[in-house]
Amino acid sequence: MASNTNHNQLVFQAKAHYFKGDIPVEFQAPDDQTYFFKTYIGKHKISVERGDCVYYFSSDAKWAHLQRGPVEVDSQICATVIRGYMPSERQASLSGTPLLPYINGCSTRQIFAPPRLGDPTLQLLMIPAGSSEQAHHIHSTVRVVYVLQGRGMSIVGMPGTLDETELTPGMVCILDPMCPHHFTTPFNEDLVVVPLHIFSSVPSLETNHPMYNGTFIAK
Repeated sequence: MASNTNHNQLVFQAKAHYFKGDIPVEFQAPDDQTYFFKTYIGKHKISVERGDCVYYFSSDAKWAHLQRGPVEVDSQICATVIRGYMPSERQASLSGTPLLPYINGCSTRQIFAPPRLGDPTLQLLMIPAGSSEQAHHIHSTVRVVYVLQGRGMSIVGMPGTLDETELTPGMVCILDPMCPHHFTTPFNEDLVVVPLHIFSSVPSLETNHPMYNGTFIAK
């Protein structure tokens, strides 16, 4: 039987979490999330256990690294440990032109492509000045977004409850699953961000269910 007391009511609020990067902070998956991860912002010495892996950047933010545990990592910028995932170790340069077209004049490049469909992936996204990442949207898994260069705005929420936060180099933005958001670039600067997808998506399959198939957008 349903209860009217507040402590028995289901409460879910998807949020965006912002960190400047100059103060060491640890952020881990809340208890209600499906996949466990822990992100270390700023300077940290991290012990990665066997069975886990870590994504992190070089101290000059020019290279991305992926290592399996057990390993000790001295992270200066941002590192994320994903539990129970052990892909092959890799490294890649963050420099170079993104060559894959994206929405609203944006472009992207796969830094670490998912080894299998649905696996975690590290991407690079370039949003040109005066553009928008795309229409307001949601993701089904967490995004850990490192701001590599340029300035922009992160717009989160729904009409009537929108929250706007300026993005600057070195910041980290962590987007909860199902958090409505988009990025814009009103400062006459290109914005380059590097999002880590804590597990990714398979085209067409996630929307193949009765709720979505029976819904039609009214314009």
